[in-house]
Amino acid sequence: MGKQSESAQVLRRQSVNSSILTYHPANVSNGVGVLVLPGGGYSYTSMDKEGYQPATWLNQRGYDAWILDYATANNTETPLYPLPQDQALEAVKQIRAKDIVSKLGIWGFSAGGHLAATTVTNTSADLDFGILAYPVITLDPKYTHNGSRTNLVGSNPSPELQHLLSAENRVTNSTPPVFLFHTANDGSVPIQNTYLFANAMASHKRPTQLLVLPDGGHGLGLALSDPVRTWTGELERFLRYSI
Repeated sequence: MGKQSESAQVLRRQSVNSSILTYHPANVSNGVGVLVLPGGGYSYTSMDKEGYQPATWLNQRGYDAWILDYATANNTETPLYPLPQDQALEAVKQIRAKDIVSKLGIWGFSAGGHLAATTVTNTSADLDFGILAYPVITLDPKYTHNGSRTNLVGSNPSPELQHLLSAENRVTNSTPPVFLFHTANDGSVPIQNTYLFANAMASHKRPTQLLVLPDGGHGLGLALSDPVRTWTGELERFLRYSI
């Protein structure tokens, strides 16, 4: 039984290259790139609202963008771990190898925010900054998004795995600057997720910008057509002064 499990794990790791990484260059690049990870509860990827739209927004401001269509329950057997995490690290490696940008960050939404958070806190990724939009941070049942948790690690993960993949436990003294955005009344991913990560960053004296809007629910995307809830002005401030 152990040998079968080991063989299955090898096959899953070999499929790291089955993810789809697309390049969206700026017309005039400022030398900074961003890897975008759409959300979708590790069930699917919200490619338009949380992939293409952010890439276009970045391109218009001179940032090169890459979108990763990583493994989800829609196309891969669950539990997914460690495949999405391996794919994100491989994407970072591929982008770095092209030597197109001098700085590279990662931007994730919801479950993609969890993938971004576990990647930006991985020292082997050596990222320059992170952007986490209404992210799933913890796998603690008290505050997690249950669908994301179950798709990633199953319904009954070991305490060690739950701790390892709760991103608030992964922050260190070398974690790069991170921008966090959430809405206080998010009914799908509780605001406590963002607070847990922000508190971890503060504990390690890491630079963080935190924006919490009082209303908006979950899955806003950039909310460009909603002047009350769009948050891109503060994100631009972060990108201009914090990286």
